Amino acid sequence: MLLAAEQRIPGLGNGVLQDILFNAKVNPKREINSLTSTDKSALLQSIKTTLKSMVLQGGRDTETDLFGKHGNYKTVLSKNTLNNPCPRCGNPIIKDASNGGGAVYYCPICQKI
Repeated sequence: MLLAAEQRIPGLGNGVLQDILFNAKVNPKREINSLTSTDKSALLQSIKTTLKSMVLQGGRDTETDLFGKHGNYKTVLSKNTLNNPCPRCGNPIIKDASNGGGAVYYCPICQKI
């Protein structure tokens, strides 16, 4: 998987990266060496805006804080959104195995390889 493998960006795990990659329109199965300068710029911008949105909304809705309260950031891609329509194109969200053994969720239309 593109960025989650070996925690290329410390602290950004698979769950957070799913939405970052979606917002950047990058497929999680792409190899890093296949990214163009435009792709890299989109990823950097997506990291900044997605994380900022997550923080401002108290975290993801799939996680709880120390007090057991769920965050208000609605995840775009997670086990909870599998088979739901993509918010961008309406195609169903799919699940696939990552190279590292976990699961990746993505839209095969919006996140083409």
